[in-house]
Amino acid sequence: MKKMQTETRGRYLPMRNLILRTLAVGGVLSVALVAPKTLTLLKKLDRGATNRKNLYRRITQAITDLEYAGFVKTSGERGHRRVELTDKGRVTIETIYANEYRIPEPAFWDGRWRVVMFDIREKRRRARSQLRLLLLGAGFLRLQDSVWIYPYPCDEFIGLVRAHLKSGTGEMLSFVAEALESDRKLREHFRLFST
Repeated sequence: MKKMQTETRGRYLPMRNLILRTLAVGGVLSVALVAPKTLTLLKKLDRGATNRKNLYRRITQAITDLEYAGFVKTSGERGHRRVELTDKGRVTIETIYANEYRIPEPAFWDGRWRVVMFDIREKRRRARSQLRLLLLGAGFLRLQDSVWIYPYPCDEFIGLVRAHLKSGTGEMLSFVAEALESDRKLREHFRLFST
């Protein structure tokens, strides 16, 4: 019995993430579309006509769970509901995206530290929060509020972050440091050994 409950819970989490991702890209999802059109989007989960009823039930349950958690809001009549992300849902999807990006780690550390510093105005508070989430999700360590560090090359990641946040070099600066004084705790954190 416990095994079945765990499997059921495990099925709902990916559906929730899929719905959140769909809303992040499209902005609005119509529950009336949870029919053949949506099955194109969800075709990995559709295993034939006999399982469609179960799929529709799972989608409806996931939307209900997301609404209860405050990630989405619904409007309209039953059967023709509109589903939209809330601010809490936007933060959640940003966290999901941030945790998915991984910077490739080389076999050996080159002994250099990659430092990112930023000074983003209060008007762009949301961009600042997104940047912190992205840095944390990619594995950076916070040294100070606006100073983050990472041991491996990450130029591509920094470029993607700048483009995503529409941030220029005035707001965000990155550089490579040959050495940092008293970096023993940093080496321990990143599990680096002298080469």
